[in-house]
Amino acid sequence: MATYIVQTKETEKYQKNYGLPLINIIPAVVWSIPMHQKLFPDANFWMTLLLCGIFVIGYVVLSMLPIIAAVPCVASVIMLTAMFWALVDGIGNNFIRILLKVVILAIAVFLELGIFSNAIVPWLQKKEMNRTKIIRVEK
Repeated sequence: MATYIVQTKETEKYQKNYGLPLINIIPAVVWSIPMHQKLFPDANFWMTLLLCGIFVIGYVVLSMLPIIAAVPCVASVIMLTAMFWALVDGIGNNFIRILLKVVILAIAVFLELGIFSNAIVPWLQKKEMNRTKIIRVEK
């Protein structure tokens, strides 16, 4: 007679870090300026401040959502890389300048990969939470 063993996954729930996506405030502010200038060039000061604030808040909130977080993360890699590459452009030695640019790009990519994984891991863990494994044992 066969017996069945039911195994459930006992994993610790991932605690999302809500402070990590706040790093994207700097690229969001920088991206909000050209977006505002192209979409609403004739807005007054307060309307500009309101629109840019809404853009920044939306950008950071999108950085916390599971799949959609890829969009602000890619945009943040582009903006962070561009901002820090501008600082390195003054170095005269080509080898050191290129090496520093590669290091800056790697840091930006890993930083945004961490933000993306922080957004997506709880979603993936929730999908895998109720999986059970049934093993048939013959006697």
